[in-house]
Amino acid sequence: MQIEIMTHERAFLVKDGAPVKYLAPGVHRVWSAFQKVRIEKVATQGLLAELDELRLALVPAGDLQVISLAQHERALVTRRGKPALWLGAGVHQVWTVDRQVDRATGAVTSLIHVQVFDTSGIEAKLLPTDVAALAKARDYVEAMAPEGSVAVRYVDGQLDAVLPAGRHAAWNTLRTVSLSVIDLRERVLAVNGQDVMTKDRVSLRLNLSATFKVKDAKRLAVVARAPDDVVYLAMQLAAREAVTTRTLDELLGLRDELQKVMTPSVRERAESLGLELIELGVKDVILPGEMKDLLNKVIQAQKEAEANVILRREETAATRSLAQTAKVLSENPLLMRLKELEAYKELAGKVGQVHLVLGDGALDKLQLKA
Repeated sequence: MQIEIMTHERAFLVKDGAPVKYLAPGVHRVWSAFQKVRIEKVATQGLLAELDELRLALVPAGDLQVISLAQHERALVTRRGKPALWLGAGVHQVWTVDRQVDRATGAVTSLIHVQVFDTSGIEAKLLPTDVAALAKARDYVEAMAPEGSVAVRYVDGQLDAVLPAGRHAAWNTLRTVSLSVIDLRERVLAVNGQDVMTKDRVSLRLNLSATFKVKDAKRLAVVARAPDDVVYLAMQLAAREAVTTRTLDELLGLRDELQKVMTPSVRERAESLGLELIELGVKDVILPGEMKDLLNKVIQAQKEAEANVILRREETAATRSLAQTAKVLSENPLLMRLKELEAYKELAGKVGQVHLVLGDGALDKLQLKA
C-alpha cells in the first residue's frame, strides 16, 4: 500500500490498533500481509495537536512542542513573526513543523515560536495591538486615558488605583480587573424647562446651566454611579427652594441674585461627589403667556407715567422761562422793541412772495394816491 503525506500533514501507522510509526511528508509504502494496518493523518495548519501518550512518544522533538502553563502563566504562539494563538493555563501540544532552511549554511530554523508570560501581577506591559487582540477576550484588559482624564482601576470589584493620562494595561487572569476612564475637563450641565410656582402662585419656567469639573476622581468613582444625574437633581431642588419662597416681583427684581441663592446648596452636593462647581447661572425666566401680557401692560403703564412726569417737568420749566422773559421785556421797552424787530426779521426771512388782495375800487384809490 502506497501512502502520500502532504507538507501540511503528518501521519501515524497503526497496526492492530496500536500506533507504531510516525510518518513525515512524502510517499510511503506500507506492507500489511498479516496485520490490520491503517494510516491516521493529522493536519498541522491549526498548530494545536491532541495526541495521546503513545502517539506523542513517536513524534520527533523538532516537530512538536509540549507547553505546560500554570494558572498564572499564559503563552503566545507566533507563526512567521505574526501572532497566531493565545494559550491559557494547562498543557498544550503545538506543532513546530513549519520550518525554513538556510540555503547558504543548510541550517534549519523553526518558524513557530512560543513566548510565555507571567500574569501573577496586576500591572501588565503593553502588548502590541495584534497580540492584544488575541489576549483581550479573557486575560488582558487595556484602556486609553487621553490628556485631561485619568484611568480608574478596579480589582475584584474594589477601587485599586487612579492612573494618570496614558495607555494602561492589566492582567485579568488570577483576579478580575477592569479599567474605566474619567474625564477631568470642565463640562456643562443644563436644566431646561423647569416648572416652578412662586410664593404668590405664579407658574414660571426656568432654564439653568452649571459648569463643573472633576476634583476628586477617586471619590467620584466610589460615591456616585451617575454623578450628572445627582447634580441635575440638586439644581432642580435648589431652584424650587429659591423660587417657592419668593413672589414674582421679588424674583424679577432679584434675578441676578437668584443664582447666588442657589449656588451654596448645589456646590455642597457637587463636592460630596468629588466635583467642583465653577459657575451656576439662570439663563432664562419664562412667564406664561397671560402673565407676560399683563406684565407688559404694567411696564407700559409705568413708562407712560414716567413719560408724563418728564413732559410736565419740561412744560413747567418752559413756562417759568417765558415768565422771566416777559418780566424783563416789560421792564425794558427798548428791549421789547428790539425783540419785536427780530421777530419781524425772522418772519420776513421766511416770506418768499407777497400776494396783495384788493376789493372793488381799491386799485383806483391806490393810483390816485400815487
